[in-house]
Amino acid sequence: MTIRGLTNEQHRNVLTKLVSLARSAEVRQLHSAGPEYTSLMVCFLVHSSTAADCVLRLHDSFGDDYFPTTVGYTIVRPMFEIDVTAHYISQDSAARARRYIDYEKVIKKQQMDAWGKHRNSKKPDWKEAMEMAWQEEWEPRQGIIRAEFDLVRTHFEGNTKKGQPIRNWSGKSIRQMAIEVDHEEAYDIFYADLSSFTHGDVRLANRFLHLDSTGMSWSSQARHLDIGGVFRYADIFLSCFLGLFGKEFGLWSEKEIKNCWG
Repeated sequence: MTIRGLTNEQHRNVLTKLVSLARSAEVRQLHSAGPEYTSLMVCFLVHSSTAADCVLRLHDSFGDDYFPTTVGYTIVRPMFEIDVTAHYISQDSAARARRYIDYEKVIKKQQMDAWGKHRNSKKPDWKEAMEMAWQEEWEPRQGIIRAEFDLVRTHFEGNTKKGQPIRNWSGKSIRQMAIEVDHEEAYDIFYADLSSFTHGDVRLANRFLHLDSTGMSWSSQARHLDIGGVFRYADIFLSCFLGLFGKEFGLWSEKEIKNCWG
């Protein structure tokens, strides 16, 4: 991952160039790993470049003084997850892409089971809402959902202790995958910091709570370091993903990505 000490404005300029590079992508043929891998990588590209563009638009709308850094950090966090996931899938592209896609059948089954469970809620409003949704949405499809789940369940249950629900598509945590794709430092330093904003821990509150000799005060103004932090993380994660995408589809070189950094 490219890491450099830049000013906030320089980091913003880097992100603008990276988004432009991402939008120049033209995937003219399927990857040798097949349509599943090709479509996933393109989806990852669209999501990451769109997230980066949203950060730029937020800054355009609010400027430095009231830039919503908490929103910015929340947008940027999935960019790391996408980068790790894409690198992990690329190590066994055809098989892991299919596994990733098949996991949707597990999600649907678990979602259906949750709605079915709460049809018996002791709270009248929940019971009524769950029953209505069950009759309109889940009941007509439950046979198909169960059949599709049965076709893929053995692919995922081997990574789960007996009696426990299937937690994710890979059987590994984001940290485990990050280590396997040589992103351990980024996970421990960057991802841990970003998680504060997603989970709403005390560091989120402390971005706005100020203590001085007169006591406590609240300010919605953005901290200068946080503004740069949002752009810095977005630059790093998008650069890393674009490096993989360009290599997999023969679109751009590492030099072209480095040129975005000036």
